[in-house]
Amino acid sequence: MMKKFEALKKDFLENLPPGKKELLSKVCYYSSCLCNFLFRHENYLDYFFDNLDKPLVGKDKLVEEAEKLLDLQNEKDFIQKLTEFKMKHFGRIVSKDIYRRNSLIDLMKEYSYLADATLEVAFKRAWDSSVKKFGVPLDENGNVSNASVIALGKLGGKELNYYSDIDVMYIYKEDGKTERGFTNREFYSYMFSKLTRLLTTRNTEGQTWIVDLDLRPNGKSGFIAYSLEALEVYYWTMGRTWERSMLIKARHSAGNKDVSDEFIKIITPFVYRKSITKEELKEIVEIKNLIQQDAEKYRKDEFDVKKGKGGIRSIEFTAQILQLLYGGKYPQLRERSTYKAIQELKTLGILKENEAQILSDAYLFYRNLEHTIQIENCQQTQIFKYSKAEEYAKKLGFKSGEQLIKTLNSYRNQVEKIFNSLSLEEAKELTPLQKYILTKHYEDEALNYISKIGFKDPKWALERIKEIFFSKEFIILSVDFKEALFDFIPELEKQLKTFPDREDFLLNLNKLLLDGKMLPIFASALVQNKKLVEFILNIAKLSDYITNLMAKDPKLLDFAFGVEDILITFDDFEKELSLIKGETLEERLNELKNVVYVLTTLKYLTKIEEKSREERVDLLNKILTNLADFILGKLYEKYTSKGLAVYGLGKLGSKEMNIGSDLDIVFVFDNTQNKEKYKDTPQKIVKSLTSYTKYGILYPIDLRLRPYGRSGELAPTLKYYGEYFQKEARPWEKMAWTKARFITGDKEVAKQMDRLIDDFLFSTPITKEFLHDVYEMRLKLEGLASERPDEIDIKLGYGGIVDLEFIAQLKILKEKEWQRSIKEVIKKYYPELLNHYLFLREIETLLRMVKGNSISKIKKNSPFLNRIAHVINTSPDTLWNKLIDTKKQVRKSFLREYSIKKN
Repeated sequence: MMKKFEALKKDFLENLPPGKKELLSKVCYYSSCLCNFLFRHENYLDYFFDNLDKPLVGKDKLVEEAEKLLDLQNEKDFIQKLTEFKMKHFGRIVSKDIYRRNSLIDLMKEYSYLADATLEVAFKRAWDSSVKKFGVPLDENGNVSNASVIALGKLGGKELNYYSDIDVMYIYKEDGKTERGFTNREFYSYMFSKLTRLLTTRNTEGQTWIVDLDLRPNGKSGFIAYSLEALEVYYWTMGRTWERSMLIKARHSAGNKDVSDEFIKIITPFVYRKSITKEELKEIVEIKNLIQQDAEKYRKDEFDVKKGKGGIRSIEFTAQILQLLYGGKYPQLRERSTYKAIQELKTLGILKENEAQILSDAYLFYRNLEHTIQIENCQQTQIFKYSKAEEYAKKLGFKSGEQLIKTLNSYRNQVEKIFNSLSLEEAKELTPLQKYILTKHYEDEALNYISKIGFKDPKWALERIKEIFFSKEFIILSVDFKEALFDFIPELEKQLKTFPDREDFLLNLNKLLLDGKMLPIFASALVQNKKLVEFILNIAKLSDYITNLMAKDPKLLDFAFGVEDILITFDDFEKELSLIKGETLEERLNELKNVVYVLTTLKYLTKIEEKSREERVDLLNKILTNLADFILGKLYEKYTSKGLAVYGLGKLGSKEMNIGSDLDIVFVFDNTQNKEKYKDTPQKIVKSLTSYTKYGILYPIDLRLRPYGRSGELAPTLKYYGEYFQKEARPWEKMAWTKARFITGDKEVAKQMDRLIDDFLFSTPITKEFLHDVYEMRLKLEGLASERPDEIDIKLGYGGIVDLEFIAQLKILKEKEWQRSIKEVIKKYYPELLNHYLFLREIETLLRMVKGNSISKIKKNSPFLNRIAHVINTSPDTLWNKLIDTKKQVRKSFLREYSIKKN
C-alpha cells in the first residue's frame, strides 16, 4: 500500500521524519483501509504519531468531540464527517496497538467507547429531527418518554473488534403519544431508523458502522424499538436461554442512561437466577455445537478463530455458562467483559488458576489474531488461512508461522478441554413443567407429564399454568418472589395429582392469584407464611363460591385468614357494618354479607371435624338467618313506612337459611290508607335486595308465596289476607305458611297477621282430600327435578329434603303446634329420620358452598361429588350409595306418613 504514496505523494514521503515514516509504513502494512484513509487525509498521520504515547481519550472526551459535528446542517456532511471521526480514532487506536503502547483490553475498551460516542451523536441528531417532525414523545402523565441504545455482544462487553459490526438494541421508556398526537412507537420507529441510517450510510469515507439489530426481541421480524414494559413482558414470557446468555453483556451505550438503568434492572433477575438447570446448560452447549458445525464447513486449510472448535466462542461460552450458573449467588460475576469474567471466576475458585490463565491467554491471543486478520483488508472476517501463517506471525511477533500454528492448535485443544470438563453439579434438576416454564422448550414433555397427573385436557391445564407464570402480575414480582413461585411448581403438581377435581382447583387458583390480585400475597406467603399458602390452596380446592367472591373483593382474604371469630349476632353485624365504607347502604350490606358468607363457609369447611353434623348445620342456619333478618331490618329502616310488616317464608321463615338461599318474603299493610301512602316502600326494599352493586346482589327474591303468586299484589292488607286464607288459598299453601315468621316492621300488624295465619293453619281438620292434594303437589315438584339414574336432586327429587319438609309440615298441622323449624319437628316426632335430614341438608350445603348458588342436583361422576367426598373424608362411591339409600328410606317414611301405598 505504500506504493501509492511513493507514486503519487513522493514529496510527502520524503519530507516525513523517520518516526512518522515508520508509522505510516507499519499502518499500511497492517491495514489497507487505514492506509487509504491516510492517503486521503495526510494530516491524521501527525495525529496518530503524536498520540502514540498519550493517554487514551476515554468516553466523555470522545462524546464531547463528536458532538461538535451536530453543528453541521447538511446531513450528508454529517454522515461523512462522522465516518471520518470514527476512522481518525480507529487509526489512533490501531497505531497504539501496532507499537504495543497499551494493553489489548484497554484498546478494545477505547474502541467500544468510540462506538458509544458515534451512537450518542447520531442519537441526538435523530432525536432533534424526529421531534421537529412528530413532537416530543410523552408518557400518560405528560412526562417525556425518553429512550436509549443498549450495547450488546462485544460492544456491550467493551471488547469490540477492530472491524466488527455493533450489536445494539433500541429501547424507550413507555408508550404514549407525542405532543402532536403520534404514538411513541411511530416516533421511535422513525427516530431509530434514522439513527441507523446515519451510522450505516456509505459515503466517501466508507461507512461508520455496520449495525446489527438481530439480538432484539423477535430478531429481524421484531419492531425496531421496544418499550420497557414490552421488553419485560417479552423476556419473562418468551425469553429463551440464549437470550439470558446474550443479555449478560447488555449495558448503556447512548441516549438516556436512566432508561438503560431501568432496563438493566428489569433483565438482571431474568439473566441471573438463583440456579440454572441442566436443560439450560444443554441448550447452550447445543448452540455452541451448531456454531462449530457451521464453522467447520470451511476448508481444512482454514480455521474460524471466532466460531471454530476451541476458539473465541468456546471461551465465551465457558465464561457465560459459569456466569449463569453462579451469577445469581455471586453478583461480582455479573461482568460484561469476557476477559474480566474469567478473572472473577478464578478469584472465586470456580475456575482453577491454571484454567483461568489458559483461557485468558488464549482469549488475548485469539483477539489479536482476529484483529490482524480483519484490518488487513478491512473485512468483517475471522478466517485464519494457514497459508498466511508466516505473514500473521510476523505481525503478531512470532518467530515463524510454524510457531504461530503450534500456539493456535495448543490453545484450541486446551480451551476445548476446559469447556468439556466444566463441573456442572450445581445445575438443578427440574420437573417437566418447570423445564417448560423456564426454557419455553419441551412443551410435548410438559403436556405428557400433565396428562399423567390426571388432566383430561393437558393443553388447557398448561394454558392455565402459563397464565400464572407468564402474567404481568408475575413479571413485576421481586426476584425472591419469582423464585419462590417457581420452586413451588413441584408442590403444585403434587396437589393437582392428589386432588380429584383438579380442573376446578387449578381454575380457582388462577382466579384467586390473577383476578383477585393475590399473586404477590401468595408469593410472599411461600417465603414467610406457609399456613396462608395452605389456606389459599384450600379455598381453591373446596369452594368455587368463595373463590369467586374473593376474586371480586381481595379484601375478603384478610377477614377469612385474619379473623378467628365469626359474626353471628345483630350486634356483630352492626359493629362490622360500621367499619365498612361504601357509597350506599346496599353496597355496605352487600360487602357485609360477603364477609359473613366467606367466614362462615370457610369455618364450616375447615373445622368440619370439630362439631357434630347437627351443630354444624344449626350454626350455619343461625348465622345466615340472622344476617338476612338484619339486612331486611336495615332496609326497612331506610325507607319511611307505617303499618307495614315483612314476613319470611321458606328457609328464611324456618330459620334454616343456606348458602345460595333466596328470600321468600311477603309484605302486609294494616289498612288501605297506609298501603296507599307507603306503597313504594315494599318496591324499594325489593329493589335494594335485587339491584346489582360491585359486590353482587344481596339476595334473589321469591314472591310466589304471596296471594295469587306472581300475579298477586306485592303488599296486600290484613283484611285481604284474611279473605284469601278463608276463600282462595289452596291446600299446599298451608304447608308453605307453616314457616311464616315475622321479620321486621310494625309489630302490632305482626300480631294481627300471626292470628290470621294461625287460624288459616289450624281451624280446619286434615282430610283425605287435603292429603291427596298435597301428595299431588309433591309429585309435581319431584317432576320438576327430572332426576336420572346418574343424577339426583337432593332437595326436590325422590326421597329428598322436600319429602322430609312435607312430613314435618303435615305433623305441624295435625298437632296444631306452630313450630317453624323443620329440624325441630323431625327431632321431636321422627327421631329416626333426624340423621337422614341432617345428612341431606349437609350435602346440599356443601354442594352450595362449592358452587355458591341454590344448586341441589349432583351427578354420580361429577367433580362436585368428589370434592364433597374429600371434605367429609369418604369416597365418592360411598357418598353416592349413601345418598341413594337415604333417599329410599326417606321416601318410605313419606309414603307411610301420607298413608299412600307405593304402586
